Amino acid sequence: MVFEKYKVAESVQRCFFHVCHTVKENLTQNIISWPTPAEIEVQEEQFKSHKGFPGVIGAIDGSHIPIRTPRFCPENYINRKGWHSVNLQAVCDCNLKFIDCYVGWPGSVHDARVFKNSVSFAEASQDLNHHFPGNRHILGDSAIPLKEWLLTPYRDNGHLTVDERQYNFVHSSTRMVIERDFGLLKGWFCRLHYLQMDNMNDTCMVIIVACTLHNLCLIREDDLDEVFNSEDEVNCFSMFEW
Repeated sequence: MVFEKYKVAESVQRCFFHVCHTVKENLTQNIISWPTPAEIEVQEEQFKSHKGFPGVIGAIDGSHIPIRTPRFCPENYINRKGWHSVNLQAVCDCNLKFIDCYVGWPGSVHDARVFKNSVSFAEASQDLNHHFPGNRHILGDSAIPLKEWLLTPYRDNGHLTVDERQYNFVHSSTRMVIERDFGLLKGWFCRLHYLQMDNMNDTCMVIIVACTLHNLCLIREDDLDEVFNSEDEVNCFSMFEW
């Protein structure tokens, strides 16, 4: 009986990774993509209609994905809260769709370093007009360095002017979309609350695939609230423990 259960688990594992690999290789690049010029104009109008912040086409932030203690260099993966994780940096649009995802840096690495080593940073630095035409930009928190195309809030030193406080309020209210997006991602794919895979490449692949499926669900306008009930949430933590 034990042997049969092991063989079933092994088969499920093999199928699971095969599906993940197929999604990543065939869908991710098309599903998680930077907006076209026409889409950029739409996003700018949608963001502006929310709180009046002009020129915004996305919001950026990082999220820690909890993982099992890695076999190699486990100390590098301990984040500032004291648990092991990998960094997921993402940019989303006003409709909660991810337009850029970058995953894999250990949890101990600061958001600013992850950002400076990301593909989006390199591409924006090389061709600003392609990603941010017409002086457009994305919004990030104070952990990320200020750029011409990435606006951050004023640091509150206790002496901010009325205009600076108002800017911070509108900035925060507009940027909050990325925090809601991470919450939605982890709500739909509760496995991201704790990944127990030994291979770090597999871990990163599963995270990217979850982001891909997240976008696909939004594109299809799926409502997963009825799918992931409380019982499913408990069960999903006991699956795929390898």
